[in-house]
Amino acid sequence: MSDFWVMAKKELTNLFRDRKLLFGLIIVPLIIYPMMGKFIQVGMEQATGTTHVTIVNFDEGRYGDALVDALKTAPNTSVTLVNATTLEGALQWAVENKQNVLVVIPRDFSAKLTANETATVEIYGIFLSVGTGMKESVSEGRISAVIGILSDEIARLKVAALGAENPDAVLHPITVESRSYINDRVVDVPPGVVSGVIASQAFTIPLIIFLMVMITSQMAAGAIASEKENKTLETLLTLPVPRTHIVGAKIFGTAMMGLVAAVAYMIGMRQYMGSFMGGELGVSLGDLGLMVTPTGAAMFALVVFLTIIISLSLAMIVATFAEDVQSATTLVSAVILPLAFPAFILMYTDIGDLPVVFQYVLKAIPFTHPILDYRYVLVENYRAIAVSAIYLAAIAVGILYATARLFSSERILTAQISWGRRKKKAAE
Repeated sequence: MSDFWVMAKKELTNLFRDRKLLFGLIIVPLIIYPMMGKFIQVGMEQATGTTHVTIVNFDEGRYGDALVDALKTAPNTSVTLVNATTLEGALQWAVENKQNVLVVIPRDFSAKLTANETATVEIYGIFLSVGTGMKESVSEGRISAVIGILSDEIARLKVAALGAENPDAVLHPITVESRSYINDRVVDVPPGVVSGVIASQAFTIPLIIFLMVMITSQMAAGAIASEKENKTLETLLTLPVPRTHIVGAKIFGTAMMGLVAAVAYMIGMRQYMGSFMGGELGVSLGDLGLMVTPTGAAMFALVVFLTIIISLSLAMIVATFAEDVQSATTLVSAVILPLAFPAFILMYTDIGDLPVVFQYVLKAIPFTHPILDYRYVLVENYRAIAVSAIYLAAIAVGILYATARLFSSERILTAQISWGRRKKKAAE
């Protein structure tokens, strides 16, 4: 076995023996994110449960009674009719009895409808606490839907009384059928739903890439700074092993851990996002003709691996200028964070909608490419992924060369950034 693989095995063994690291990178995303998603599901189930409605009917006409009957027959609603004399009294009763919605039918409700005038129904959402507000929002939506149905029915009867043979055609002369054209295919899904599915991906992937880059960079910087602080780096560099093998083994070991962490975060985030996106939209990427083929998955894995190599090499270079682990963490964050943060722009916009100059700026940043390439994977644009891989490989080779040169010199042991101490000495 070559020196490189011996050292790479040693790095991997050390990393996988670190229980704290394994817990933070693998166990946490596989447990915490699904648990968060489960809590969201529980909250949404509670919000969509039975709506407790209090009705105050000040109207004495037939339309007021018809609205009460419609609300009583509405699904997932529990209706209580209260004989209150004032609005304040009705609100107080609703709060004391933990109701979700108060519906107030005014005195002139039937009179206005009979006179072909617009009548108003007042709906009050009862917030018993300052929480998420989902229950109150769902409850108000249900009541509004029932009132809307009754309103359409009353209008239909009035139009029919005027002699119209088809009241629906008079009330709704135009209907809309929404479909989407995506990836050279017409799908029977409204654009709003398609946008929701794509938005879930646009949110998940940049966050995963950002976490992956930051975590692996901190891992590499902490390892180098720790060895430098404990004086074990000097011993390691005196071994009869090419320093390029030392650099390559450290990067390889951390990159493998980074890939495992990226997979764990992707699984956890997908379950988290699916907890409130999949059920609500009821449409998957496969329904839209967007899927990840084995070829696309392999090419995307290569892009992610190259991105990790770049972040690790940068982190190792930066860490050599740190005095200890704490300063290494600070320096790496100061360098990597500005490079990784612009990728979040793609959470809110498509790169093709940006000015050309800004497009080139984003594409010049290596950490942008995994986000773009994932979208290319879905539409099977392998040529664009190959171009990204070549670009990332060129950057990775250049940074690896710079890292190897730094490790081949004695500057690896003497390089430091200590502004605070220099200022202190200058003051003395």
